[in-house]
Amino acid sequence: MAYSALAASELDVYVDYSGTLWTNVLGRTDNPGRQAVLDQLTAELEKRDGVRVMGSLGFENAYAFVMREDRARALGVASNADLARVAPQLTLGSDLEFLSRPEWKAVEAAYGLRFRQSRNYQPTFMYRALQGGEADVISAFSSDGRIAADRLVVLTDPKGAIPPYDAVVLVSPRRKDDPRLLAALQPLIGAVPVEAMRAANYSVDRDVEKAVPAEAARALEAKLRR
Repeated sequence: MAYSALAASELDVYVDYSGTLWTNVLGRTDNPGRQAVLDQLTAELEKRDGVRVMGSLGFENAYAFVMREDRARALGVASNADLARVAPQLTLGSDLEFLSRPEWKAVEAAYGLRFRQSRNYQPTFMYRALQGGEADVISAFSSDGRIAADRLVVLTDPKGAIPPYDAVVLVSPRRKDDPRLLAALQPLIGAVPVEAMRAANYSVDRDVEKAVPAEAARALEAKLRR
């Protein structure tokens, strides 16, 4: 895996997600909260592997429940707690993995979610099902481009059931004290809001006038410099 290559200094820098590192590298199953996860990752990866966690880019890519704005407003739903109240009336659309993942088990247990039915979709068709009314709520990633493009509502998670997935910059043991590299990376920390990431993702995901990833990255860089 990429983290092992970084820890062995076969890579110099890469970006991973805090929840992935928390679970797969540290073997943790608890969720002490977004900042606590980041703080403990920073301390533990430095101590154990000599890897420097510089910090978050500024956005998460966590699982989240998403609804059409008009449907959420009509049902009075703004959070997962609100969703639990009306879930028995609703159809959940999810990707092919979500209902077998620990994130679903955690949020189901925390809020007592019981949907009328659930349907699995490929991601593109999942959003179409939401817009067409075949699904009332979907399990999305919080930085998905179609959230902004379709003006969807991301429900809050007041109980913190879903682990945080901040995009974090990691530096290898060999380069962690390289002042030129650290100076070049530092302006990225906290610089990418989720709204900007959604727009960049949508430019690659949209049905027409798709950008290639390199073009989307250049456009994102230009936007952040303004």
